[in-house]
Amino acid sequence: MANKQRLGEILVQKGLVEEKDVKQALRTQVGGSRRLGHILVRMKIITADQLAETLSNQLGIEICDISNTFSSKVSGVLPRYLCRKYDVLPLTFQDNNILEVAMADPSDEEAIQNLEDYTGKVVQPQLAKHSDIERELPVRIPLSLKEFFSPQFTTALTRFGVGLCMAMIVVLAGVTYKYIHQTTYGIEEIVDGSKVYRNHDLILEVDRDGGLNFSGRSAFAKGYYSVEFNSKQELIGFLDRRKADFSEKQSSWLGWAVEKRLP
Repeated sequence: MANKQRLGEILVQKGLVEEKDVKQALRTQVGGSRRLGHILVRMKIITADQLAETLSNQLGIEICDISNTFSSKVSGVLPRYLCRKYDVLPLTFQDNNILEVAMADPSDEEAIQNLEDYTGKVVQPQLAKHSDIERELPVRIPLSLKEFFSPQFTTALTRFGVGLCMAMIVVLAGVTYKYIHQTTYGIEEIVDGSKVYRNHDLILEVDRDGGLNFSGRSAFAKGYYSVEFNSKQELIGFLDRRKADFSEKQSSWLGWAVEKRLP
């Protein structure tokens, strides 16, 4: 009896792939359990539906019609995440503990074994197009609590949680930086053309003509300051004479503002 043609040979004969593509996929396959067809689909050399049609020729089986075969009795036997993982859809129960399953690759023995372990049934694979499985899955298989404990969902949830935490950290860091900066350096603004610097109940103002005004309340003096100066040196002299009136934070800010902000 003649040997069954290999999948790669059929794909080359049908003109769907080149021989070099098959060789590259086979090199990728070495040491792993992935099927050749799966690798070629992942490499985007062929589509999943082209794979199904080729497998139909290779295995001598027809592509099943999910809409005419599906029984609602099997809707809860496999969760969506497993169906997506193995590209399958349960179809119907048969006698002797058999479960018919539509599969994009019915030759995937690892998938069949895992499905049997999960369901406790004997899986009888039926060939189906990936596009048919993808279309029918959300219609035929309801969401269940198992979905929320699946590796795919928990991984996505973890990623979302990490992303949310990172976003919160960035926002918190920005708010914290703004608070620390404002506490240390105060508020800078333009009021009627004058530059105004405020912090620790003190205000330094530089008008359009370069005149300086100092106002506010110091920590250790009674009353309210409101003094105008013709030059930066006059202001420095005033602050030096009154330095005992200011708290450490006020003195530190005044020194910074006079040195870094005043002309």
